[in-house]
Amino acid sequence: MDPSRRDILKIGALAAAGSVAESLGEESNQSAAVSEVLPHLGAPRFFLEGQPCTTPVFETYVPDERYFRQFAEAGTSIFSFSVNLGHGFGPELWRGPDRFDFSRLDTLAERVLRANPDGWIMPRIYLSPPDWWIAENPEERQLLGEGSYVYREGVGHRRDGRAFPSLASSKWRRDTAHALRRTVRHMLGSEYGSRVFGFMVTGLMSEEWYHWSIHTGQLSDYSGHAHRAFQRWLKDKYQTEAALREAWHDKTATFGHAKVPTQEERQRNRERTFRDPASEMPVIDWYLFYNELVPDTIDYFCKAAKEACHGRHVVGSFYAYMFEFGGDPEYGHNALGKLLRSDHLDFVMVTASYHDRGLGKGADYARSPITSVRLHEKLWYHDNDTVSFLYDRIHQTRGDRATIERYRRELGVTKNAEESIWQYRRSAGFALANGVFQSFFDLHGGYFDHPNLMGEVARLNTIFSESTDHDFSSTAEILVVSDEASCSYTTFESGFLQQTLRPAQLSFSKIGAPHDSILLEDLGRVDPDRYRLVIFLNCFHLGDAQRTFIRDRVLKKRRTVVWCYACGLFNGAKESLAAAQELTGFPLRWGESQQPSRARIVLQPGFPLLGDLEGTVGSSDVWARRLTVEADPDVTPLGRLESTDLTAFALRRGSDWTSVYTMNAVLPPGLWRSLARDAGVHIYNQHNDTLYANRSYVCLNADGEGERTIRFPRKVSVVNTSNGKLLLEGGKTLTRHLRHGETLLLRITS
Repeated sequence: MDPSRRDILKIGALAAAGSVAESLGEESNQSAAVSEVLPHLGAPRFFLEGQPCTTPVFETYVPDERYFRQFAEAGTSIFSFSVNLGHGFGPELWRGPDRFDFSRLDTLAERVLRANPDGWIMPRIYLSPPDWWIAENPEERQLLGEGSYVYREGVGHRRDGRAFPSLASSKWRRDTAHALRRTVRHMLGSEYGSRVFGFMVTGLMSEEWYHWSIHTGQLSDYSGHAHRAFQRWLKDKYQTEAALREAWHDKTATFGHAKVPTQEERQRNRERTFRDPASEMPVIDWYLFYNELVPDTIDYFCKAAKEACHGRHVVGSFYAYMFEFGGDPEYGHNALGKLLRSDHLDFVMVTASYHDRGLGKGADYARSPITSVRLHEKLWYHDNDTVSFLYDRIHQTRGDRATIERYRRELGVTKNAEESIWQYRRSAGFALANGVFQSFFDLHGGYFDHPNLMGEVARLNTIFSESTDHDFSSTAEILVVSDEASCSYTTFESGFLQQTLRPAQLSFSKIGAPHDSILLEDLGRVDPDRYRLVIFLNCFHLGDAQRTFIRDRVLKKRRTVVWCYACGLFNGAKESLAAAQELTGFPLRWGESQQPSRARIVLQPGFPLLGDLEGTVGSSDVWARRLTVEADPDVTPLGRLESTDLTAFALRRGSDWTSVYTMNAVLPPGLWRSLARDAGVHIYNQHNDTLYANRSYVCLNADGEGERTIRFPRKVSVVNTSNGKLLLEGGKTLTRHLRHGETLLLRITS
């Protein structure tokens, strides 16, 4: 898996500008407008000078004034471009100790304001380490698993032959925070300081804050900085060495002698599904720490930016890619819960998945539990980098054809302007129905350079602007629960997680009913009574308090609860299949072999719940150690593991709730729809189309041509947002004929 999809053509995309050294001592412009994130009508939103601000930002890596002008004419008021402190996408801002060159930054800001004198600026400030800093501070470098400080040639993504600082280096943090403060203060003290909207603080790989070491075979970080930070983290977690020794099953363990697990220990026995906490708790703890280290770093720099602007401007960062990265803890994206507790971060920037973007068959879907961000009153910034039918024209003379062809598959390339417009509407529907903010990100420059496309941008800008008056509250009756800590219990580069977490999101988008998606740790922040179907996706680890909450608040009210694979198997350093059985109500049994089996499920015919579904279901890519259900008079077998007579899909109805077990988490939308319907969930659409809905919006992207009927949960009036026409007045059903890939974006007016 290679998720760094933005590096192509970045180098050279930002043309170099002249160099003008800046003097010290810039002061913030205290007359600048105040921007913030506040809850408003069901969701957090940007506010500027006390008014909601919902029109999308325009972003680009190719900051041509013509593109800024096109978007200004289409109603865009906030513009973003990238600059870097050190090695990156153009001239370095940070040229030496307390020596800065802000000429490139000023040139781009002035370019925006020439295009739109009333515009606002929100730059991406890439905290990349300058080469001179690495050379002057060799003791601050991260140390790689085989003893090297530099990455081998050929690993790509601007890492070849380079060294990087340890994220745990206090000196790197202090020096970089100083440079960030200088950059922010320079902007606010400049002639354009009153037009600054906020700041995007970006870093590590591809600006998106995942560890430099991924997919290099050179694991990090073995520096003294990382060892000492890990030891402090362990002391915070366990408090006493007696507790540490009990968890690690090691009578000699001490905080002062704890070491980063070796590369061999991290990569050991990859054919297993899970690590054994009885012998591998040090590795599990390392990964929990290693993931928290990234949001801890982000928070440190967001605080520096907030201090520099005196708290008057919004500050955000990329993060929240757990689904996209398959839960792999080597990336460092499994600690969103920690980041959401930051007092200094206002918004989280996230693109839609780089998989399954095609019209009809695909969808825009979230890279991590999207509802949790709202629960913490942070804003989810949908960084919409979908391309257009102009892709081939833009790349026809550029090299690296293999990469360009791969990007064609992954970035939503369409055949013509009409299909691109359908794609834009689907992305807008995803944002509006999920109550999130979105941008138009022109990734390589020129994807919007067509009158029909810019006409659609203008329409969508108007739709988003008018959404300030509309209720973004969720109407979901389905809740999907995922867990970050559980990912650290799986083995190195877990294929099981890669093939379940992200692919399941596509199926959920096509159930025909909206769903909320939260982190397990946020289960206490929602009202379970709202939901009729609860899906525990990867909750292999459950603490005592979480188990108690689930028993007391979730397993009741005639609710259906689906357990995907080994829910509740782990509790801290303990592994207990009996505990998982007690929670789920199923007599679960391991297969004798640790070797993974393909988890395809052959449905048992004749059950009303399954309707007309039959045959073999479940993603063929899901492999795991067999965990099936033994025969029991209270259990109804709904499906057997392919090529066996073992039950891999089962139902148990209790007096007050229904329990469902599946070994394969990636089930077809029709099967999820049957489970939802049986649970009493309102189904808007019976087809396997992409559907998003909330209190004010419904969006449907048709998978296949034909008639579609949308059923609303109450009598409503509905307007087609693309032309303002009233399609339904005081009714509960709307029928339209749609072409394959066509998007219908509706606003509910009453």
